Amino acid sequence: MSRFIEEAIANGGLTPVLTARRAGDLEAVRGTAPSWGKADLLVLGAVADTVRVEDVGDVVRIHEHAPRGGAPGDAEITWVDASVYASELEFLRAVAVARITALDGPRIGVDWSKCGMELAQVALGFGASELRGPITRKSGLPIYADEKLKVKGQGMVELSSIKRQEIGALVTHAGRLPVFVEIEEESARTRESSQEVAGV
Repeated sequence: MSRFIEEAIANGGLTPVLTARRAGDLEAVRGTAPSWGKADLLVLGAVADTVRVEDVGDVVRIHEHAPRGGAPGDAEITWVDASVYASELEFLRAVAVARITALDGPRIGVDWSKCGMELAQVALGFGASELRGPITRKSGLPIYADEKLKVKGQGMVELSSIKRQEIGALVTHAGRLPVFVEIEEESARTRESSQEVAGV
């Protein structure tokens, strides 16, 4: 943490929160949470981002969509739903609070289909470490399997691959390391079929 960030957190009166969080004193952290409504959002985001670095590092896991029943390990992720907040600023505050008030290396996620990719990228600076959503065209329409686009110097490239590269670049520009999580829908379907055959 830079001296500038440290001073901003101190000037914002949130040093005790960060100290308690680092000590694992969740009761003290949550006890002061009601006062954070008045805290400067950028300072609160700085605390959340500091905690995120210490909790999970710079890796951002990208889930291409939300499968039925959740992805493997999804129970370990707290997804902050942008659609329940009246404003983007309230949503970012909720992401920061979720990060600060959770312990044991939590993963905090946002869904770009509910808040937009730009706001999801901003949320990475407020403690988010997971992104999810469908890989679609800019218009929001789906990309069909094996749909390709001619790219100069590369020939025909799968459109979904191009979109993944764009999302990865957004995460990289936010100073993070993008990792795409493979969602094995075929495996899930195979398991369901096996259970049905076995009479489970």
